[in-house]
Amino acid sequence: MDKAHRFRRDIQGLRALAVLPVVFFHAFPAALPGGFVGVDIFFVISGYLITRILHAELREDRFSIAGFYVRRIKRLFPALYLMLAVSLLLGLIMLPPEELRELAKTCLATIGFVANILFYNLSGYFDGQAELKPLLHTWSLAVEEQFYLVFPLALLAVWRLCRGWLPSLLWIAAGLSLAWSVRELGIDASRAFYYPWPRTFELLIGAIIAVGAIPKIRSDAVRDGFSLLGLALIAGSLLLLSESQPFPGLAALPPCIGAALILAAGEEGESLAGRMLGFAPLVLVGSLSYSLYLWHWPALVFGRYLVLRPLTALEAVAAIAVAFALAWASWRYVERPVLQWRLPHRPVLIGGVAIMASAAAVAALVVLGNGLPQRLDPLGRTMVAAGRDSSGFRAACHSGEQDVIAYDRLCAFGDQRATPSVAVWGDSFGAELVVAMGEKLAPEKRSVLQITASGCPPSLGYSARDRPACSTYNDERLDELRRDPRIREIVLVANYLGFMADSPRQQTALLDGVERSALALHAAGKAVTLVYAIPRMPFVAPTALAMERLRGGDPGNFGQERSDFDRTDARVSARLDRIARETGAGRIVPAHKLCGAQLCPAYIAGAGVLYFDHAHLSMSGVRYLLAGTRV
Repeated sequence: MDKAHRFRRDIQGLRALAVLPVVFFHAFPAALPGGFVGVDIFFVISGYLITRILHAELREDRFSIAGFYVRRIKRLFPALYLMLAVSLLLGLIMLPPEELRELAKTCLATIGFVANILFYNLSGYFDGQAELKPLLHTWSLAVEEQFYLVFPLALLAVWRLCRGWLPSLLWIAAGLSLAWSVRELGIDASRAFYYPWPRTFELLIGAIIAVGAIPKIRSDAVRDGFSLLGLALIAGSLLLLSESQPFPGLAALPPCIGAALILAAGEEGESLAGRMLGFAPLVLVGSLSYSLYLWHWPALVFGRYLVLRPLTALEAVAAIAVAFALAWASWRYVERPVLQWRLPHRPVLIGGVAIMASAAAVAALVVLGNGLPQRLDPLGRTMVAAGRDSSGFRAACHSGEQDVIAYDRLCAFGDQRATPSVAVWGDSFGAELVVAMGEKLAPEKRSVLQITASGCPPSLGYSARDRPACSTYNDERLDELRRDPRIREIVLVANYLGFMADSPRQQTALLDGVERSALALHAAGKAVTLVYAIPRMPFVAPTALAMERLRGGDPGNFGQERSDFDRTDARVSARLDRIARETGAGRIVPAHKLCGAQLCPAYIAGAGVLYFDHAHLSMSGVRYLLAGTRV
């Protein structure tokens, strides 16, 4: 067998070292914070293997674009389209209309290898939780295929025009892509993550090894040392990186270089790390790696839809066991048999196009059918519609992650002829509250000012995760409020239970900052009202309630257990009580209105669905909360 097609056990083991951290990270993100870099290792392996084959074909003058895409179809399509079909079928059974429609749209994007672009456009603050998108993981397949639409042709052109420059051009292209990635992180981190060009350097690192653009490693000792260094770089990345750090950019280099060192060390002979990676169970997992990557994420996502809450550790293990079983069956009965077919190019290409067209037609019917809402009864459809029961003024009146509304352009609600005397200062939890307060104030010829920003609680000196500008923003808002003689009362509201998931140090910083805000406003002669913690649902409320209807259950039984709320809220309530005593602040305690003795429900007959997602009160919810409350 020629060198380009030589089976290497170390590469199979490296594939296992890529897929297992990804699977573990998705099931238990806190236990392996850098597990997501397995995708980057996959990119390096892919760039290496495919470039090695293409380079050999170019040297032997047997390069064929048609042959390249036939191999891609046989390698990718069978397991992928089986996963897509099963996911759509499960979606028809388990998902309410809006979620099914989005699943079908992402299926179409996956078929067209543009899933990364779609998920980039769905990555905003209120575009749904990532852990509830069954095909989210296909973004990486799209990045690869977009790369391979261009790379083989570019490689062919360079080979024919200036083949001696090939190694240098690969280095230059990788450097430019890395620079692009670093620059993009400072402009739009989501685009740097999802788009192909800021990721191209990872595939090109593998290509650089494949074409011999670095010196061959002849010494056994050097080979062993480099391979162990590669393992160390990967291990360090898995343990030390986390989602809180900008990525990819320079942070992606250690795992990518680690994978490249292992690949390079095995070029001329077996390395020490290669022998370790050649351990039979790792080789088996490496063989299953593509199918396991395809199946693990839908198994976790549909598991969450099944229980309508985050998975317990035991449930996550069960979901991964199901994924392994599906991966083995997919590899044994789909992947391997198709790869062994010896068919002419034409029928494979025609078959690939036919599969794409058929799957796209089915997905398009679901999209055009708006997720088939007729599966639900009228009440179920009403519950689904609650997902849109949010403030219609968010785009114009609520500061986002990048755009901060100037103080003199802030929106007021209530009697539009009245000068605002009240302000709601908070994070996104205030956006619906301020509208409902305006409705109550309008008959009194009063109005309320909206001062809300995504992810920025009114906490002086506090820097929220991924919102480093919040501290400066809050300092400025406090100064503006103190100088504004119109505003006599400020309502402070925050996503307290969401922030209680942070470290104890961050929790303390948040509550300390809220206390400083209240004391500063009180010292400035402003009255303060504190909105206490709002119960937090275990799942997206409109979705869960619709699923309960679809299953014949009682929607009134879905919500946060009161004991769970009390436990999580204890620290928040104790601190807010202290602030209220120190400042004489008024209090709005949502749990008094929204919770019973056993449950804080998401739905109350007569009031409707109280949340438009898992945490934010809907307009119906805030109206119910404020009913009978003096503002």
